[in-house]
Amino acid sequence: MLPLTDMSTEESHNIKAILFDLDGTFVNSDELKSKAYSSLETIREKGLKTIAVTGRPAGWCDLISRWWPVDAVVGENGAFYFYKRGDQIIRKTFYDSEVQHANRVKLDLLFEKLRVRFPSIKVASDQSFRQWDLAIDVAEEVRVSKKEIIEIVNFAEAEGACTAISNIHINIWFGNYTKEQMSLKVIRKLDLNSKNILYIGDSPNDSPMFNCFDSTVGVSSVINYEGLMKTYPKYITKNDEGNGFVELIDFLISTR
Repeated sequence: MLPLTDMSTEESHNIKAILFDLDGTFVNSDELKSKAYSSLETIREKGLKTIAVTGRPAGWCDLISRWWPVDAVVGENGAFYFYKRGDQIIRKTFYDSEVQHANRVKLDLLFEKLRVRFPSIKVASDQSFRQWDLAIDVAEEVRVSKKEIIEIVNFAEAEGACTAISNIHINIWFGNYTKEQMSLKVIRKLDLNSKNILYIGDSPNDSPMFNCFDSTVGVSSVINYEGLMKTYPKYITKNDEGNGFVELIDFLISTR
């Protein structure tokens, strides 16, 4: 990974949209800082599109798409994207409601198996706001060892589920959708292409996004996931979490 300052002016000028992870990237472990939110607002005022890409639930994404300075939000690891048209929130899902119901039944059965195999397992506190996936808390309100995280992932995948590890959750779902697939749908809707995109993230569930785009950035804590990621970002910030996001925005503005 290269220092962010190694990004050329030409590459910076080519960026038309910023896709960004939330937890550990835009939002700090304890709260959303005003500097990060202001940076998001500023870069959008400069003419760049802004798209949040997260594993967080549909209920949260509805609020983000309605109130935040974003052009769209991809949620629950690619199950859907929301965007605002006038006063209306437009909701696009990868599958229809019948598939959603069938997958929810399968998830409930899988969770019962997980509870037997891992008695101390806890669902994430935002689970009640989710429509498509199951989120297991590993670092938000409880602490789970890396060894047990890998065991939970292996167990779920052996049952035919898809998984993603973030800095706080293991997300588990049934279906062929991914963050990158849904992000590409959003990009096409905005009349952009992948060469105009910069993605910034921090953890293993961002690895496919780092592989999807040419311009990618990790906040400094991305180095903590050695051995858990197939693809690392091209660049890395000096700062972590929201401060790393601010560092990126300040750099992009300084090169324009």
